[in-house]
Amino acid sequence: MGIKSSYSAMTRELMWDPKDFDLKKVYPLIEKEGIIVKDPKKWEDPFRMTYNQYVKIQSEKDHIYHSVRNAFEANNGHAKVVDARWYEGIKAFALAVQPAEYAAHRLMAYIGRNIPIEAIRFATFNQCIDELRHAQIEIKHYAHMSKYYDGLHAYAKTNENLWFNTVAKSFFDDALTAGPFEALMAISFSFEYVFTNILFLPFASSAAAVGDENFAAVGKSVQSDEARHMALGMTALKMLLEEDDRNIPIVQKWLDKWYWRAYRIFSVVATLVDYYPRIRPISWRKAFEIYVEDQVLDGLFKDLRKYGIREPLHAEDSIKEKEHYSHATMRILEHYKHANMFRGFRLQPDDYEWLHNEYPDTFEKYYAPFFRRMDDHIMAVASPGIPAVCAVCQIPVEFPDPDQPNKMWTQYSEFNNKTHILCSPGCKHIFEQEPGKFIQWWWPAEAYVNGEFGTDLPLDLFKYFGFSPEEANEHYSSPDRERWMKYREQLGLNQRFV
Repeated sequence: MGIKSSYSAMTRELMWDPKDFDLKKVYPLIEKEGIIVKDPKKWEDPFRMTYNQYVKIQSEKDHIYHSVRNAFEANNGHAKVVDARWYEGIKAFALAVQPAEYAAHRLMAYIGRNIPIEAIRFATFNQCIDELRHAQIEIKHYAHMSKYYDGLHAYAKTNENLWFNTVAKSFFDDALTAGPFEALMAISFSFEYVFTNILFLPFASSAAAVGDENFAAVGKSVQSDEARHMALGMTALKMLLEEDDRNIPIVQKWLDKWYWRAYRIFSVVATLVDYYPRIRPISWRKAFEIYVEDQVLDGLFKDLRKYGIREPLHAEDSIKEKEHYSHATMRILEHYKHANMFRGFRLQPDDYEWLHNEYPDTFEKYYAPFFRRMDDHIMAVASPGIPAVCAVCQIPVEFPDPDQPNKMWTQYSEFNNKTHILCSPGCKHIFEQEPGKFIQWWWPAEAYVNGEFGTDLPLDLFKYFGFSPEEANEHYSSPDRERWMKYREQLGLNQRFV
């Protein structure tokens, strides 16, 4: 059997149509979204590989990654990073991204189950396994970290209960409760094609720059799969647009929504690029210009005009926010560092210099005074209690209006005689398209008042979150920092040679 015949036999010919059951009952969601697909068989699987080929390639990747991990662990690699505050960022990544990887595998299974198109089904099957692999290799890193650093010893419980994690949960719960084609556009195009490069390329580069070879290997291994995931997003988008003109307004509405949803979930990544690494290969602003503005908004969306597709509705707002995004998000994290298992930290002189040089028009004027308040007292900027969060993205409503940075961008919307709070015009637009869906959101402050966290507060709150108050607050005065310094001393890494 030739390569083409073998590929066909091992992928497309595995599909079948039920003869004894109504197709609409087997696939009850296929017509619910109004999408018209006339000839799905003409579309090719963008991955173009059989299952045995896929397993062989992934096995080789895992062997390479685990070789790096074993060497890192055996040689005390964690003690050799340039500054242990990097691991506070890794803890934030653990809460924001690893659960998203696991949720993505469920989402791909849902899409493959409900869209009976060969090309989409086999690609989502492979990606489903990819996402599980990503979640597993990331957990391996956190398991090693938990031997030396606090905050991760009850990772499953913290992942389930900490308010910070509702940001990723709300994104994937929203997609899982959408129709399968909308879910495909949410994850494969808006999340993967538009934003995945800005997640794994700058962050993996930062890991390598600070000496975290283990996490740099995680980033490279994951990113090698993301190229295939991006191919699925583009194939799916073109398929929907070319199958029937009546699909175009439906797809445009989804792109408007999911561009902003994906952009907001990446807010914490902006801090992981600009703040947590002591050595930064690139700023969030420059990464956004390269990977989103140039490649996607000015590149891809110009090509999509021939289909009648325009830029996402609030793309211009995200461009205006690039000068503020990492600073505003880090300010939020510093406000609530007493209620997170990853810590904030005092900025050092070299931090101020780098941020000033990278953001000459905004950092010193709008944000540096806030961070300097911590010079005298590390908790000077902490906000008491639990934050009010956006009804859509679940992030505290503390983003400044990029046109008037001294004013908050907070929005309000009325529905069912109740006022709902939103962080931005983008989230307000999304809320008002589906208010009945978003009024079901879980509000941590309301849960606190209702006693959901226990009665002996705040101690019960930390039991519910799965970590202690000592594992929160500020890094440079923390037990983690003290232990890291001792490791380095024992290994002789504190010595300087001229």
